[in-house]
This record gives sequence, structure tokens and C-alpha cells, in this order.
Amino acid sequence: MTVKEFDLLALDGHNYPTWAMDVKVSLVSRGLYRAVLPPEDGVAPLDDQHVYTTLYIIRSHIHHDLKAEYLLEENPRNLWTSLKQC
Repeated sequence: MTVKEFDLLALDGHNYPTWAMDVKVSLVSRGLYRAVLPPEDGVAPLDDQHVYTTLYIIRSHIHHDLKAEYLLEENPRNLWTSLKQC
């Protein structure tokens, strides 16, 4: 069994505020938070390794039904925004 850094995002989203802060801390500590923010003018986009690492972190900490629902989402910003709206 894999040990998670923090709790999964619940299917009903009741723990979203705590989960979102935990994900933010995890991403910022790895230099990846920019992947979920709107692009900045004059700043090069993150490379694929950083984008997919961000996706991995987010997807590893969401309920398996949410993971299945967003299976084809490959943009961490879109996934982050969609989960916020759940």
C-alpha cells in the first residue's frame, strides 16, 4: 500500500479547501505550482516532465472515481480548475 502525503480529495469535495492547500504546498515545494496557474507573458511554459509530474501529484491525491472521470485530462491547470468546481 502506498502512503499518501495527505488525504485524497473526497468524491463529494467536502474536504476541498484542506486538500487544495495540501496540493498547493506539495507543488510549491517542488517548484511545480506554476503548472496550475494561468500562463504569464514572457515566461516559458513548463516542460512535459514538470507538467506530467504535476498531473501525477494531483491524480495521486483524488478519489478513484474522480481519477476515472478525468482520465483523459492532460492539462494540470484544467484538472485543477475542474476539481475546484466539483
